[in-house]
Amino acid sequence: MANIMSRALASQRSGFKRYSLASDLVNSTVRQTVNCSTNSNPSLTYTTTSLTKVVSQVQDKLAAAGVPEPELSANYLVSRSLLSSSDKTTPVLARDWSREEAISLNQEQADLLDSLVQCRLSRMPVQYILGNWDFHNITIKVRPPVFIPRPETEELVDLVLSSLPPPCGEHIHLLEIGPGTGAVSLAILSARQDVRITCVERSLAAFELTRDNAALLGLEDRLQLVQGKVEPGVEFSDLADKYHMVFSNPPYILRKDLVSLAPEIFLYEDLRALDGGAEGLDVILPILELSGAKLDSGGLVMLEVDPCHPHLLPSKLDSLHSKFVVDRVKKDFRDKERFMVLRKI
Repeated sequence: MANIMSRALASQRSGFKRYSLASDLVNSTVRQTVNCSTNSNPSLTYTTTSLTKVVSQVQDKLAAAGVPEPELSANYLVSRSLLSSSDKTTPVLARDWSREEAISLNQEQADLLDSLVQCRLSRMPVQYILGNWDFHNITIKVRPPVFIPRPETEELVDLVLSSLPPPCGEHIHLLEIGPGTGAVSLAILSARQDVRITCVERSLAAFELTRDNAALLGLEDRLQLVQGKVEPGVEFSDLADKYHMVFSNPPYILRKDLVSLAPEIFLYEDLRALDGGAEGLDVILPILELSGAKLDSGGLVMLEVDPCHPHLLPSKLDSLHSKFVVDRVKKDFRDKERFMVLRKI
């Protein structure tokens, strides 16, 4: 793993050549690193001291290695070690361990914790290590290399829900492009029983994970999955003629910004879910073209975007076959312009 990290970091410093290397790492080697096996024996103190001290020991080890948010990671890892290694569905909260504070880890738990710590030292995201993650009103499975939903994307769920008409006994049909884990669509379906959603996903790994999460939550009957890439000239026979709304958290990072991504991202997550091209619009503009064909006049497209896009995108709208106007721009909880709502006219 150290050699992999060194290669990726060296390539990052040399420029965008790092992009293809990281993609190869994500798609080819990440499944080998998920186990994070180690030849070293776990510290005996894991089994001979209180969980409070174990958390402190793990935190110190992570901090010494420069791992971000070592305290939060340590809390999550110790909490996860109290579950069976095969348990990938029980939700894990950072402070779960505090309910068992008086106990000491047994040897099996100590071995598991040591493996989890090695994963985090290898800069594997905590979400992948845990195997599941809370998002909005649901808990979903997460696994590499499928893009991990971020906290700000929960606001996209709220934006869609607040824009839906009140229930009236008829189904509301929505279209999502690029569901990834399925988090946004599944949170919406969980909140509104009258909604039906179709998702178009290019990645087989993401397609399968969305399907698995829908089954886990009992929502598969209201979710249709279509595999394919939204791009000019591609038609989808499995899509309905019209939808009430289109939404997406598409790849929107400007290519020049990819080189600054943290190791947790470029080593483990599929960079295709991030790379929006030179201006970050390579996927957004085809989404708007498809939306123009699938929305009636007045229909909305809701996008999570880079903060530069409210300034870049309006000048591109005249090039589309259908006419759109920017209805509104919404800031996220970090006070960045993160969401654009466009209306077809």
